[in-house]
Amino acid sequence: MNETAAADAATIEALPGEFEQLPMRYGGAPIAPDEALAVARRIARVQMSHGRKGATVPDELPPADALLVPWACRLPPRLLAFVRAKADMEGVTVTDVVTQALQAYANSSPGAQVAYKAPRQR
Repeated sequence: MNETAAADAATIEALPGEFEQLPMRYGGAPIAPDEALAVARRIARVQMSHGRKGATVPDELPPADALLVPWACRLPPRLLAFVRAKADMEGVTVTDVVTQALQAYANSSPGAQVAYKAPRQR
């Protein structure tokens, strides 16, 4: 823990996961709102320490209907081609697909694997 984080920890009541990684609880309850906020705060502090412009430590989670946030990740190009083709076939966006997948992941127990069920053929 750096000096800033230590000072912050001394002056506020820290949420679980705010200053260190959350402990794993295989098969336990999904992530609670206070845990999500704590990790968001920890990540914001790291971003601020690296000089990221506009980074602030949140006091609360954003509302469920908040505007979407641009976010980047790296994917294998072949996988992305298949995802784009399937999303095109289904008439949805890749953002819709990623949001649905991440929502299922976030709502599941830690350590769980999300499975997709194929619809019946028509």
